[in-house]
Amino acid sequence: MKQKKIFIIIIALLVFVSGCILFGGDTSSDPEPKLFQEIITAYNNHAYESSIKACEQFLAKYQKSKAKESVMMRMGESFEGLLNRDYHELISKGMEEKKAQDSFLAKHGSYHCWEVSEGGLRYNKEMFRKLLKENPQSFYADEAAYNLISWEPDYKEDPDRVQKEIKGLNGVLTQYPTTSLRPKIYFQMGYRFQILFEIYSFAKDQSKRDKAKAKESFRRAEDSYNLCLIFPEESEYSQKSLRNLDLLRQGTRIYIK
Repeated sequence: MKQKKIFIIIIALLVFVSGCILFGGDTSSDPEPKLFQEIITAYNNHAYESSIKACEQFLAKYQKSKAKESVMMRMGESFEGLLNRDYHELISKGMEEKKAQDSFLAKHGSYHCWEVSEGGLRYNKEMFRKLLKENPQSFYADEAAYNLISWEPDYKEDPDRVQKEIKGLNGVLTQYPTTSLRPKIYFQMGYRFQILFEIYSFAKDQSKRDKAKAKESFRRAEDSYNLCLIFPEESEYSQKSLRNLDLLRQGTRIYIK
């Protein structure tokens, strides 16, 4: 309980500090930073509908705000969060996909930003595209570009599907070499090279097996995980990389069972 209170206090401080940095000085009586803080608080509390509504109000009223791009990111992430909470989580708990989709669209179809793909519903990523189009040099450009990566719903033991995601991840690193997302991206790349290693080694379709490509994928997975381990050991992705690196070296599969 004590830890929960501390966490709430930290979030409140972060919201206050972010408002001060963007708007300067005391923001308590200014409606613009107050609305911005409302967005951040709603998003952090997973109140995605409230966050989206506040974002819409902010973008309509403060088109020239210093916080505009931050709000655009939060709006896109709120749509992603809404989809995860009210659709993907229901499916993971056992609900049939069609029923989950119908339930989701009945609640949130009015946003008109959902697409039906091979893997079911997904957000059309409109806010991330709009941010990059309006300002390719934005402070949030790397985050927007990362969010535009198209993730495969099912690899189907197809190396091309995995390679497509790796290309997207590498593209973010190449375009934004100083991105703060580096540890996350290194882990994501290591994870996918580990999957490629398993496909090239153990695919049910014998024609997909390739010893040379398996060896190269193993090496690339190790390299990516080791790059992630350069970052603090206690960080989320360093810990994940260490676990997966152990599994890789022990021969424990994470994809093909």
